[in-house]
Amino acid sequence: MSLRTAALLLAAAALAAAVALWARRAPPGDAQAIRALFDDAARAASERRVSDAVAGVSEAFAGHGLDRRGVKQLVAFQVVRGEWVSVTIAGASIAVEGDAARANVDAVLARGGASAKPLAALLPGEASAHRFACRLAREEDGWRVVAAEWRPIDLAAALAGPPDAADGG
Repeated sequence: MSLRTAALLLAAAALAAAVALWARRAPPGDAQAIRALFDDAARAASERRVSDAVAGVSEAFAGHGLDRRGVKQLVAFQVVRGEWVSVTIAGASIAVEGDAARANVDAVLARGGASAKPLAALLPGEASAHRFACRLAREEDGWRVVAAEWRPIDLAAALAGPPDAADGG
């Protein structure tokens, strides 16, 4: 066997092994994809990228008296006001049922130098927390939030975590 033939066989074997490993890797589950949607939105909001922060909001969104455009305007207003410098998802509970899902998500908005602190070390004057109860739908390009209600909560409640989404709470 020539050196060239051996190299081609070795390359083919390596390629086959890589393809086999890739094929065995399970795609991320729906719950992980939904969690990533919220994490990406929080990161985008922290980086003041308004359009990216609302990318996971459906065109069909309705909630808290807002449509998708209203949510985008609300986020833009908060960015312009600049009262917070970072957004962190403190906890999320996600329940998926086919092409629909519910998620209870706690988000912490930190001010000024507080963004470098761990969540448990934040004082009430350094941050605020909100609990979001969201309904999601699997759309053509992935999971999107179609409805949401939210309310402020104290930091201790955010650290304790949201209620179980499977219970509808």
